[in-house]
Formats: sequence, structure tokens, C-alpha cells
Amino acid sequence: MDFNLSREHEMLRDMVKEFANNELAPRALELDNKGEFFWEQVKRSGQLGLIGVINSKEYGGTAMGHLARMILIEEISRVYPPMGFFHQTGNLLMYAIETFGNDQQKKKYLPALCKGDKVSAFALTEASGGSDPANMQTEATLKGNDYVINGRKCWITAVDPADVVGFVAKTGDKFSAFIVEKGTPGFEVTRREETIGLRSLPVNEFALTNCRLPKGNLIGEEGRGLVCALTTIATIGRTGAAGVALGIARGCYEIALKFAKERVLYGKPIAALQAIQFMLADMNVEIEAAKWLCYSTAWQLDQGKTSRDLAVDIARCKLYAVDVANRCAYKAVDIMGAYGLSPEYRVIGLLRDALELGVAAGSQEVMKITIGATITR
Repeated sequence: MDFNLSREHEMLRDMVKEFANNELAPRALELDNKGEFFWEQVKRSGQLGLIGVINSKEYGGTAMGHLARMILIEEISRVYPPMGFFHQTGNLLMYAIETFGNDQQKKKYLPALCKGDKVSAFALTEASGGSDPANMQTEATLKGNDYVINGRKCWITAVDPADVVGFVAKTGDKFSAFIVEKGTPGFEVTRREETIGLRSLPVNEFALTNCRLPKGNLIGEEGRGLVCALTTIATIGRTGAAGVALGIARGCYEIALKFAKERVLYGKPIAALQAIQFMLADMNVEIEAAKWLCYSTAWQLDQGKTSRDLAVDIARCKLYAVDVANRCAYKAVDIMGAYGLSPEYRVIGLLRDALELGVAAGSQEVMKITIGATITR
């Protein structure tokens, strides 16, 4: 791998850092405590061109690519991970439509989603488990010009505020991907899950009860739904989760380092204590390693590699970055002592957010299965 960040990437980082520091950080604790979806911040993100960073300019995006997306998710998640995770989950359907959808779907949905005027969600997981999508029970039956759909999806992030939702259902002995809009008869968002982290991003179940969708709501070809979903989740979901984790790790490290330099015990800052230095050194090294795993994977996607080509690379960056985020959060709490447990200092909130990432876009064990099956082939 041989790459350098372009001037555009550096300018993007500076702009996102300013947005995060000035508009997200001061309200992070308030937004967490409210636990409500952050429409104002989404709209602002759309105005800055951040939501459509991987989408074509033709449809309202900026077409900066996957490395740019990794950078912006990292910088946002450093101070407010729920907003960073919005750029993970919010990009799923946008990628699926642009990659697998038709021109009519792209023109209808993508411009408003890129602007932040509307938001989207993508649903694969059912009670039978998200790691075994072939066992899903939601069914779509073609009757005339409409598909009639019955089933339930669970643990779906941002489906409650979403204006448009992508999902996968069985069509005969195969699977197909569909689009459903809020307000469609037979589509109902139901129970909200109680989660410990990412509290401003609601996670809900939704039901489809004799829900009729026209053929035009089919994404791509009938029977190709799992290809659409798994490609999208790997390319967008797993790399996005890795970016959030990288940002959390950096946020914890920066808070702990600042605290250690300012906290005086025994007549000197605790940063002078070797035990503290060792913890900070561990954090520093692991963050740099996670960064290169994440950046190199995103860069390769920009060079035209597919999620199939990069299956192991994507699994590695998600697995390692999430583990590093959790380790850095725990170390930050140790360094800060009782202050680390105070929501005001943000570290305990970052730890809660990091814990959520272990199951996002595929569990850590699924990442190991992907890596293990490949290296022992």
C-alpha cells in the first residue's frame, strides 16, 4: 500500500473537525441524555456535504469516496459517536440504491437523502438472527403488479425516524431487496429496544403486514437481494463501524492524555508516572495500528477493489478497531479514576458506545470466521 492523504482529504478533515468541536461536542451530553434523534445535526451534516460523500454528484453527492467517509466518521465519532454511526447506517440504503437500484430510484431518493432532508435505514436482521440471513422468515409474494409482504425485522437502527427503509425478504426459494416508504399501509415501526450506548439513534422492530409494494420498489433483480444486502453491509456497514470505533478510541485517548497532563498528584502531573505512561503508550500504538488498517481498506475500495476482494481486510479493520475502542475506553477510565465515571468527562459515554459496536454489521466472532476461513483455506 502506498498512499498519501490528498489536499481534499486534509481540507475535509479540518472542516469536519471544526463541525465536531463547535457544533457536536458542546451538545453531546445533552443529546445523549435526551436520547432523541438529532434532526438538526443531520440537516447540518447534509448542508456540509457529508452524508453523500460516497454518492455521485449526479444524485447530490460529493463523490469523494470511501477514504473520505472513513475520515469524516472518525472525526465525528471522536466527540459524538451516535452521529458518526448515523453516517454508517444512513449510507447503507444510499449505497444499495446507487449500486444496485435503477435510475428512477436513484433520482427519487438520493438527492433528498444526501441533503439530509430525509433519512433512511436498512434492515436484514430478524429474530432468527442477523448472522444467518438465509434463515429469514419475511416473505414477499408477487400478486399482479405488487409484492405482498409479511414479516418482522428487529434491531434496526434509525428505522423510527427513517423516511425510507430498505429490507430483504424471501421471494420463493431466493431473496430480494425492497424499498418501503414511511406511511405505506401495512408498514409499522413497533417496539424500541433499550440500548446502553448510541442512545440518540433509536433501535426498533418493524412489522410488514400484508404490505403491498409495486414492482418499482424492488432493488435490482428479483432473487439478488442477499448479494445486495451482504455487499452493502460489508462495504458500508463494517467499514463504517470500524470508523466509529477508531474515532471512539481517539476520543478516549485525547481526553485521558489531557487529564493526565493536568491532574497533579504527589506534586507532579500523573502523566509523569510510568504506569500512566504505559497505558497511554498502549493506546497510542493501538490507535495508529487501527488507523492504518481502516485507512488502507477504505483506500483500496477507492481503487476499485470490491468487498469480495477485501473480505478479510474489511473483517480485520472492523474486528481490530472495535476491540481497540473498548480497550482504550477502559484504559481512559483507569487513568481518570472516579472522573472517568462521570458523564461530564464523556469517557464512560464513549465506553457505552464502544460496547454497541461489537454486534454492529456483524459480530466480532463473524469477523473471525471470515478471517479464519480464508487463512486456513
